Parts: sequence; structure tokens; C-alpha cells
Amino acid sequence: MDKGEQQAEAIKRAALEMGADVVGIARARDWEAFVPEGYRPYDLLPEASSVVVVGARGPTAGAWRSPNPRVMEVLGLDFANDRAIAALTGHIESEYGHYAIQAPGLSVAGHQPPFSYMLAAVLAGLGTRSFAANIVLNPRYGLLYYSACITTLELPADPRLEQDVCPHPMCVQTYRHTGKTPCIAVCDSNDGGCLDGTIDEDGHIESVYYDRERCTSRAMNFGPVAFQKVLAQVVSEEDAARQESIIHSDFFARASSGVSFYKESVAQCFECMRVCPIGRQERKLK
Repeated sequence: MDKGEQQAEAIKRAALEMGADVVGIARARDWEAFVPEGYRPYDLLPEASSVVVVGARGPTAGAWRSPNPRVMEVLGLDFANDRAIAALTGHIESEYGHYAIQAPGLSVAGHQPPFSYMLAAVLAGLGTRSFAANIVLNPRYGLLYYSACITTLELPADPRLEQDVCPHPMCVQTYRHTGKTPCIAVCDSNDGGCLDGTIDEDGHIESVYYDRERCTSRAMNFGPVAFQKVLAQVVSEEDAARQESIIHSDFFARASSGVSFYKESVAQCFECMRVCPIGRQERKLK
């Protein structure tokens, strides 16, 4: 094992100790085939060479089983991936003497993030895209939350997954009998939902349809964007009684809370992932 391989293994062990469930490494130049200038690792950190990607489970196994779907909104989302990558970024600079930066997964201006965690996860060999809103699914855990560290430290990259994680064999059989996968059935775009798609004769994804705007209206009802929406509604409301009722509503309170405590308002819909068989074995406890 050469020096680079030793460093990569040590960094992966550190990431797991810091709270990550999975970790992989990609080359910074791999982004050139997928994104335009301005969205590549070295556009964020000059002379970037490697990208270390971590994934962590969000909701606990118990949260997935709660009969109240809103429990998923407020429990289990502790962002272990962000904590791990923040610690790992400092670790790389202090231990290896190379520049490192936590890749910004949220937009720094406008609505377009300068870096895609989903693409990073795919390039680092941690998962592949799925029917469900193109969510990257890990073969062991299914849904994971990802973060990435861009560094000038040159590390050997991990291979991408050769086999697509989605669709699961069970989903292929379901599709052949009903024309729908479990995720499409629970959120069918032809019945007011967000998802649709087809599977070819070999059991691979042939086409995918995802209505992002419709999904956002259901899954992102609280937080900064929702606060802007409800604030505009309050300001433009001419009826004083109606205006007061909006201000004292549960929606306004939760939207306001989400501005300061965004952790509690990440998403309000997990149904496509709730019915997904991938990673379900990891959530089977006593």
C-alpha cells in the first residue's frame, strides 16, 4: 500500500469515527464530464485534487415506524453528515497540511447550489440515482444524507458502482405486474403525485419523470422559503381580522421557527422512501 492509499484509508477511518456511515473518494477532474465551469471542485477551491464524500442516515429506524408521518419532520434529522464533514475538513488541514473546504450544498446566491452532493455521491461510488426524485440510493442503507470535502490533497479515487442500486428486483417484479414501482404507486404523477417512469426488459431504468415543483409544494412547506411566502401574504392581506388569523396560525409559527431552526423543517414527505425496499433491512430492529 503506497502513501496515498494509506492516507485515504486513514481519512476514511476518521470519517467513520466522526459519525459517517459510508465514505468514498472521487477525483476533482471527474466533474468535468458532468457539470459546466463554475460548478466544479476546483472552481470552489483552486488546485483541488480530491473530493471526500460522506453519507449518514437521517431519521432513526424508530422514526420510520411512527404512525404520525410528521414525526419524520422533527426527529432523527441530526445531520451527522454535516458534523462529520466539518470535523474531517479540519482534520485534513491539520493532519496532512493541505487545503480543504466543506463543499456548499446549499445555494450561496439565487436558487442554484454551486455543488451537487448527489453527483458527488455517485462519483465517489456510494450510490446511484433512483426513480424517486433521482435520490441517490446506497446499496446497503438506501436513503442517506451526503456532504463533501474538497481538498488539494491527492488521494486515490474509489470506483463507481457498476450495478445500479435502483430498481430493486422486487420493484422490477411489481412493475411487470402492475406497471408501477412502489414509489411511483405511492406518488403517481398521473394521480396528483410527483413520480413516473419505465423499466426496460433487462430490469433497468428506462425513463424517469419527476415533478419537482409539485414535490416541493408538499415536502418543503416550512423554513425560509415558506416564511417569505407567508410574510408576503400577511403584508398584502387587507382584512385586519384575516391578517391576524394568519399571523397566529400554526403554519406561520412553524414557518417562522424554520428560519432559525431549519433543522426541524427539512422535509415533510418521505413516502417514496418509506415504501422503498432498498435499505429496509437496516431499519428492522426489535
